[in-house]
Amino acid sequence: MTATISPEVLVHQLFGAFLLPPLLFMLPILAGALLLRRRPLAGWLLLLGGLLLAYGLSIPRTAMWLSAGLEQYPPITASQWQQAQAIVVLGGGKKPAPEYGRNEPAADTLGRLRYAAWLARRSQLPLLVTGGSPLGGEPEGEVMARTLQQDYGLPVRWVEMQSNTTLENARYSARLLKKDGIGRIVLVSQGWHLRRALPFFTAEGLQVLPAPTGFVRYDGGGLAWYLPAGRAMQECHSALREWLGIFFYKARGWLHGQADQPAAQP
Repeated sequence: MTATISPEVLVHQLFGAFLLPPLLFMLPILAGALLLRRRPLAGWLLLLGGLLLAYGLSIPRTAMWLSAGLEQYPPITASQWQQAQAIVVLGGGKKPAPEYGRNEPAADTLGRLRYAAWLARRSQLPLLVTGGSPLGGEPEGEVMARTLQQDYGLPVRWVEMQSNTTLENARYSARLLKKDGIGRIVLVSQGWHLRRALPFFTAEGLQVLPAPTGFVRYDGGGLAWYLPAGRAMQECHSALREWLGIFFYKARGWLHGQADQPAAQP
Protein backbone atom coordinates (compact mmCIF):
# COMPACT_ATOMS: atom_id res chain seq x y z
CA MET A 1 0.00 0.00 0.00
CA THR A 2 1.09 3.56 -0.69
CA ALA A 3 1.88 5.52 2.45
CA THR A 4 -0.38 8.53 1.82
CA ILE A 5 -1.34 10.59 4.85
CA SER A 6 -4.93 11.74 5.20
CA PRO A 7 -5.16 15.52 4.53
CA GLU A 8 -7.36 15.97 7.63
CA VAL A 9 -4.85 14.12 9.80
CA LEU A 10 -1.98 16.17 8.32
CA VAL A 11 -3.74 19.42 9.26
CA HIS A 12 -4.37 18.12 12.79
CA GLN A 13 -0.72 17.10 13.16
CA LEU A 14 0.65 20.42 11.89
CA PHE A 15 -1.70 22.37 14.15
CA GLY A 16 -0.88 20.20 17.15
CA ALA A 17 2.87 20.37 16.57
CA PHE A 18 2.94 24.03 17.63
CA LEU A 19 0.68 23.55 20.67
CA LEU A 20 2.22 20.38 22.10
CA PRO A 21 5.63 19.34 23.42
CA PRO A 22 8.40 19.63 22.38
CA LEU A 23 7.73 22.77 20.29
CA LEU A 24 5.53 24.13 23.08
CA PHE A 25 8.64 24.78 25.16
CA MET A 26 11.30 24.85 22.44
CA LEU A 27 9.84 27.91 20.70
CA PRO A 28 9.91 30.16 23.81
CA ILE A 29 13.49 29.06 24.50
CA LEU A 30 14.52 29.87 20.92
CA ALA A 31 12.69 33.20 20.96
CA GLY A 32 14.29 34.08 24.29
CA ALA A 33 17.77 33.28 23.01
CA LEU A 34 17.22 35.52 19.99
CA LEU A 35 15.98 38.43 22.14
CA LEU A 36 18.70 38.35 24.80
CA ARG A 37 20.87 41.07 23.27
CA ARG A 38 18.14 43.49 22.15
CA ARG A 39 15.62 42.94 24.95
CA PRO A 40 17.34 41.14 27.82
CA LEU A 41 14.35 41.12 30.19
CA ALA A 42 11.95 39.66 27.62
CA GLY A 43 14.62 37.23 26.48
CA TRP A 44 15.33 35.93 29.97
CA LEU A 45 11.60 35.64 30.76
CA LEU A 46 11.01 33.59 27.62
CA LEU A 47 14.04 31.43 28.34
CA LEU A 48 12.94 30.82 31.91
CA GLY A 49 9.34 30.17 30.86
CA GLY A 50 10.43 27.66 28.23
CA LEU A 51 12.73 25.85 30.65
CA LEU A 52 9.99 25.68 33.30
CA LEU A 53 7.56 24.29 30.73
CA ALA A 54 10.15 21.72 29.64
CA TYR A 55 10.62 20.60 33.23
CA GLY A 56 6.94 20.64 34.16
CA LEU A 57 5.90 18.64 31.11
CA SER A 58 8.46 15.91 31.75
CA ILE A 59 7.65 14.82 35.31
CA PRO A 60 5.23 12.14 36.53
CA ARG A 61 3.37 14.54 38.84
CA THR A 62 2.27 16.67 35.86
CA ALA A 63 1.38 13.62 33.77
CA MET A 64 -0.96 12.36 36.49
CA TRP A 65 -2.43 15.82 37.06
CA LEU A 66 -3.16 16.39 33.36
CA SER A 67 -4.70 12.92 33.04
CA ALA A 68 -6.85 13.13 36.17
CA GLY A 69 -9.58 15.18 34.48
CA LEU A 70 -9.61 12.85 31.48
CA GLU A 71 -9.75 9.52 33.31
CA GLN A 72 -13.32 10.00 34.50
CA TYR A 73 -14.48 6.41 34.06
CA PRO A 74 -13.65 3.63 36.56
CA PRO A 75 -12.76 0.09 35.43
CA ILE A 76 -15.69 -1.84 34.03
CA THR A 77 -17.29 -4.53 36.20
CA ALA A 78 -18.60 -7.99 35.38
CA SER A 79 -22.18 -6.90 36.07
CA GLN A 80 -21.80 -4.23 33.39
CA TRP A 81 -20.19 -6.25 30.61
CA GLN A 82 -22.71 -9.07 31.08
CA GLN A 83 -25.39 -6.80 29.65
CA ALA A 84 -23.40 -5.74 26.58
CA GLN A 85 -23.61 -7.29 23.11
CA ALA A 86 -20.13 -6.62 21.72
CA ILE A 87 -16.66 -5.27 22.54
CA VAL A 88 -15.32 -2.42 20.40
CA VAL A 89 -11.55 -1.74 20.43
CA LEU A 90 -10.27 1.62 19.18
CA GLY A 91 -7.06 1.75 17.19
CA GLY A 92 -4.17 3.74 18.63
CA GLY A 93 -1.50 3.45 15.99
CA LYS A 94 0.71 0.85 14.32
CA LYS A 95 4.43 0.64 13.57
CA PRO A 96 6.77 -1.26 11.25
CA ALA A 97 8.30 -4.26 13.01
CA PRO A 98 11.24 -5.56 10.96
CA GLU A 99 11.77 -8.48 13.36
CA TYR A 100 8.33 -9.78 12.34
CA GLY A 101 8.50 -8.60 8.75
CA ARG A 102 5.16 -6.78 9.04
CA ASN A 103 3.32 -4.05 10.90
CA GLU A 104 2.57 -4.52 14.58
CA PRO A 105 0.34 -2.56 16.99
CA ALA A 106 1.88 0.50 18.62
CA ALA A 107 2.10 0.52 22.41
CA ASP A 108 -1.29 2.17 23.02
CA THR A 109 -3.02 -0.20 20.60
CA LEU A 110 -1.34 -3.23 22.11
CA GLY A 111 -2.52 -2.25 25.59
CA ARG A 112 -6.08 -1.93 24.32
CA LEU A 113 -5.95 -5.28 22.54
CA ARG A 114 -4.59 -7.07 25.58
CA TYR A 115 -7.39 -5.71 27.77
CA ALA A 116 -10.01 -6.46 25.11
CA ALA A 117 -8.77 -10.05 24.93
CA TRP A 118 -9.02 -10.30 28.72
CA LEU A 119 -12.60 -9.02 28.60
CA ALA A 120 -13.58 -11.20 25.64
CA ARG A 121 -12.44 -14.40 27.33
CA ARG A 122 -14.49 -13.60 30.43
CA SER A 123 -17.57 -12.20 28.74
CA GLN A 124 -17.66 -14.33 25.55
CA LEU A 125 -18.68 -11.19 23.65
CA PRO A 126 -17.80 -10.78 19.94
CA LEU A 127 -15.06 -8.31 19.02
CA LEU A 128 -14.98 -5.34 16.67
CA VAL A 129 -11.69 -3.56 15.91
CA THR A 130 -11.65 -0.15 14.29
CA GLY A 131 -8.81 1.79 12.68
CA GLY A 132 -7.98 2.94 9.17
CA SER A 133 -4.78 4.31 7.61
CA PRO A 134 -4.47 7.94 8.76
CA LEU A 135 -0.74 7.92 7.98
CA GLY A 136 -1.02 5.56 5.02
CA GLY A 137 -0.14 1.92 4.58
CA GLU A 138 -1.87 -1.09 6.08
CA PRO A 139 -5.08 -0.25 8.00
CA GLU A 140 -4.81 -0.43 11.77
CA GLY A 141 -7.95 -2.58 11.91
CA GLU A 142 -6.22 -5.26 9.87
CA VAL A 143 -3.17 -5.21 12.16
CA MET A 144 -5.39 -5.38 15.26
CA ALA A 145 -7.46 -8.28 13.95
CA ARG A 146 -4.32 -10.23 13.05
CA THR A 147 -2.86 -9.69 16.53
CA LEU A 148 -6.01 -10.85 18.30
CA GLN A 149 -6.28 -13.91 16.10
CA GLN A 150 -2.64 -14.99 16.02
CA ASP A 151 -1.37 -13.87 19.44
CA TYR A 152 -4.50 -14.31 21.55
CA GLY A 153 -6.37 -16.99 19.59
CA LEU A 154 -9.52 -14.87 19.45
CA PRO A 155 -11.72 -14.43 16.36
CA VAL A 156 -12.70 -10.91 15.32
CA ARG A 157 -16.26 -10.61 14.04
CA TRP A 158 -16.04 -7.09 12.57
CA VAL A 159 -13.00 -5.27 11.16
CA GLU A 160 -13.50 -1.57 10.39
CA MET A 161 -10.69 -0.15 8.22
CA GLN A 162 -11.99 3.13 6.75
CA SER A 163 -11.72 5.53 9.69
CA ASN A 164 -8.97 8.12 10.10
CA THR A 165 -10.22 9.82 13.29
CA THR A 166 -12.01 8.85 16.49
CA LEU A 167 -15.16 10.49 15.13
CA GLU A 168 -14.99 8.22 12.09
CA ASN A 169 -14.23 5.19 14.32
CA ALA A 170 -17.65 5.72 15.86
CA ARG A 171 -19.47 6.45 12.61
CA TYR A 172 -18.24 3.45 10.64
CA SER A 173 -18.29 1.03 13.57
CA ALA A 174 -21.90 1.90 14.34
CA ARG A 175 -22.89 1.02 10.78
CA LEU A 176 -21.35 -2.44 11.08
CA LEU A 177 -22.89 -3.08 14.49
CA LYS A 178 -26.39 -1.92 13.62
CA LYS A 179 -26.50 -4.23 10.59
CA ASP A 180 -26.26 -7.12 13.05
CA GLY A 181 -28.67 -5.64 15.56
CA ILE A 182 -26.00 -4.61 18.08
CA GLY A 183 -26.92 -1.58 20.19
CA ARG A 184 -25.06 -1.96 23.50
CA ILE A 185 -21.28 -2.11 23.50
CA VAL A 186 -18.21 -2.18 25.70
CA LEU A 187 -15.77 0.46 24.43
CA VAL A 188 -12.07 -0.21 25.06
CA SER A 189 -9.40 2.48 24.98
CA GLN A 190 -6.99 4.30 27.27
CA GLY A 191 -8.68 6.02 30.19
CA TRP A 192 -7.51 9.42 28.94
CA HIS A 193 -9.06 8.79 25.50
CA LEU A 194 -12.56 7.68 26.46
CA ARG A 195 -13.76 11.08 27.65
CA ARG A 196 -13.54 12.29 24.04
CA ALA A 197 -14.33 9.01 22.28
CA LEU A 198 -17.43 7.88 24.16
CA PRO A 199 -19.74 10.78 23.13
CA PHE A 200 -19.09 10.04 19.46
CA PHE A 201 -20.43 6.51 19.90
CA THR A 202 -23.46 7.59 21.93
CA ALA A 203 -24.22 10.16 19.21
CA GLU A 204 -24.51 7.24 16.78
CA GLY A 205 -27.34 5.79 18.87
CA LEU A 206 -25.28 3.19 20.74
CA GLN A 207 -25.42 2.51 24.47
CA VAL A 208 -21.83 2.57 25.61
CA LEU A 209 -20.13 1.02 28.63
CA PRO A 210 -16.60 2.47 28.95
CA ALA A 211 -13.80 -0.02 29.57
CA PRO A 212 -10.70 2.10 30.27
CA THR A 213 -7.19 0.71 30.39
CA GLY A 214 -3.69 2.18 30.57
CA PHE A 215 -4.34 4.52 33.48
CA VAL A 216 -1.54 7.03 34.07
CA ARG A 217 -0.07 5.79 37.34
CA TYR A 218 3.42 5.63 38.87
CA ASP A 219 4.89 3.57 41.70
CA GLY A 220 6.60 5.23 44.59
CA GLY A 221 5.98 8.91 45.18
CA GLY A 222 7.71 11.84 46.78
CA LEU A 223 10.82 13.05 44.97
CA ALA A 224 10.55 10.34 42.29
CA TRP A 225 7.41 12.00 40.92
CA TYR A 226 9.33 15.23 40.33
CA LEU A 227 12.26 13.79 38.41
CA PRO A 228 12.08 14.23 34.60
CA ALA A 229 11.41 11.02 32.64
CA GLY A 230 10.80 10.21 28.99
CA ARG A 231 7.65 8.24 29.80
CA ALA A 232 6.21 11.20 31.72
CA MET A 233 6.90 13.56 28.80
CA GLN A 234 5.08 11.20 26.45
CA GLU A 235 2.10 10.93 28.79
CA CYS A 236 1.97 14.71 29.19
CA HIS A 237 1.94 14.99 25.40
CA SER A 238 -0.93 12.48 25.13
CA ALA A 239 -2.98 14.23 27.81
CA LEU A 240 -2.48 17.70 26.30
CA ARG A 241 -3.43 16.34 22.87
CA GLU A 242 -6.67 14.98 24.33
CA TRP A 243 -7.52 18.29 25.98
CA LEU A 244 -6.91 20.06 22.67
CA GLY A 245 -9.11 17.51 20.91
CA ILE A 246 -11.92 18.06 23.42
CA PHE A 247 -11.76 21.85 23.02
CA PHE A 248 -11.62 21.50 19.21
CA TYR A 249 -14.67 19.24 18.95
CA LYS A 250 -16.64 21.25 21.50
CA ALA A 251 -15.89 24.43 19.55
CA ARG A 252 -17.28 22.79 16.43
CA GLY A 253 -20.36 21.57 18.28
CA TRP A 254 -19.59 17.87 17.86
CA LEU A 255 -19.42 16.97 21.54
CA HIS A 256 -22.43 18.98 22.75
CA GLY A 257 -21.19 18.70 26.34
CA GLN A 258 -21.64 14.92 26.34
CA ALA A 259 -18.05 14.32 27.29
CA ASP A 260 -18.85 15.61 30.76
CA GLN A 261 -21.84 13.32 31.24
CA PRO A 262 -21.66 9.85 32.81
CA ALA A 263 -21.88 6.86 30.52
CA ALA A 264 -24.96 4.67 30.39
CA GLN A 265 -25.06 2.22 33.25
CA PRO A 266 -26.99 -1.05 33.49
